[in-house]
Amino acid sequence: MYQLHSNVTKQSIVNKQYQRVHARVASAGPSRKLLGARRTCATVVNSAFGTRSTSACGAARPRVSSSSSSRSLKQQHAWSPLRPGPKPAGLHIAASVHVRGRRVIICAALAGVADSPTGTDSSSSSSSELLSQRVKGNEQLITGQLSNGLRYVLQPNRTPPQRFEAHLEVHAGSVDEREHEQGVAHLVEHVTFLGSKRRESLLGTGARANAYTDFHHTVFHVHAPLTNCITGTPMLPQVLEALAEIAFVPQFLPMRIEKERKAVLAEAQMMNTIEYRIDCQLLTHLHAENNLGCRFPIGKTEQVKAWEHAIVQHFWAKWYFPGNVTLYIVGDLDRPTEEVIRLIEASFGGFPAGALATFLHVSYLQLL
Repeated sequence: MYQLHSNVTKQSIVNKQYQRVHARVASAGPSRKLLGARRTCATVVNSAFGTRSTSACGAARPRVSSSSSSRSLKQQHAWSPLRPGPKPAGLHIAASVHVRGRRVIICAALAGVADSPTGTDSSSSSSSELLSQRVKGNEQLITGQLSNGLRYVLQPNRTPPQRFEAHLEVHAGSVDEREHEQGVAHLVEHVTFLGSKRRESLLGTGARANAYTDFHHTVFHVHAPLTNCITGTPMLPQVLEALAEIAFVPQFLPMRIEKERKAVLAEAQMMNTIEYRIDCQLLTHLHAENNLGCRFPIGKTEQVKAWEHAIVQHFWAKWYFPGNVTLYIVGDLDRPTEEVIRLIEASFGGFPAGALATFLHVSYLQLL
């Protein structure tokens, strides 16, 4: 947690009151995120007000002036007729600082995009050029697609050395659930991941694996060394085979489904805090027009308790197919990218392009 404090000193200059507001971030520990937020806060204010003064602890102290008529809400823009100096021309950051009690609110926006001293036509063309510019891609990024539709993304990266990560993303999450399936994407993730024998074979090799379900996707990821510390063999083929089994060859044993059903219910109970309920209510109001406001990944416990096994299998059969999956591999790869692509083809190329399961149980169809 971090807080913003203000220390106000009144001065009288040309019959007007001005203030110096010192923004200071007080962090409870040496957290990188807090330090990053602190630097970001100082950078925005310094860019807006053109000040570089710093305190002993290194936090920038912006100088802000305000009129004496506003005491409950103090604010001053980066450029204002009340401040001396000409109005900025061209691209600049327009910012304002609001001091409300012990809170300091900083707002900044890119301004002056259409400003041009040469006229309207030139400003229109410069704005169009700015908006049409494409972000330059990473030249080392390698992308491709197998014949069955599975997409892959490769990124060589030697930091940290002798390690790599493989993430298999299924483009299906809680927003893809139907009214009676709320929470089934999360349960399918549990059953497919923890029921995989090849995933279990990664234990003790120096690799660590996990999975998560979000609104829009389900991701299975493995962080591994290049070499198996037990057998001395390369880890990349073993990791790819494990991910392929997790996504496309699950067993859906009744014992496994019931075990993971209890795990999901326990997770829902653990998450049921006041902060989580507030977040859910906020999303419900912000996304009342779509499923983001009513399809939360944890689902509804009363539905999780009542599902038959066929509902879990049906969701997997509907969404887990190669054309709906992307594989990401990043790390210090020990072989040429052409060989990595051949390994991907060997592990994933044999699965059919469409929905993998042709079994739709009669018991499930009777539920519709």
